[in-house]
Amino acid sequence: HTYVTELLAKLGEDEASITKFQTGGPDGDLGSNEILVSKDRTIGIVDGSGVLFDPTGLKREELMRLALLRAPVKEFSRSFVGRGGFLVTCEETNVTLPDGSKWSTGAQLRDNFHLTPYASADLFVPCGGRPNSV
Repeated sequence: HTYVTELLAKLGEDEASITKFQTGGPDGDLGSNEILVSKDRTIGIVDGSGVLFDPTGLKREELMRLALLRAPVKEFSRSFVGRGGFLVTCEETNVTLPDGSKWSTGAQLRDNFHLTPYASADLFVPCGGRPNSV
């Protein structure tokens, strides 16, 4: 995370004002630490269990809860997913996203999410999750 904060300082950017997409979820060492120390607006996380996305930013308190429990994104409470957002687990089938794109399985979406327009953010932070999330 130090690399991110130093880069943002060099660019004169406030961490709290940027968006982030990360691979590796709250159940892993790197992903949980990134969640616990960052101050950005995380819009997407992909881990071995699925894909979590919210264009307005994922609820930080819920992400921190998962990080402290070392629980995967599939445990994120859907009640906190905002309009235009989604939680898709790998077990799901016949998935349709808010933009109308269709995926035969959640695992297929997870494996290809980084190639979709949803994965666009100010920062991409790889926190593990390979090989399943990238």
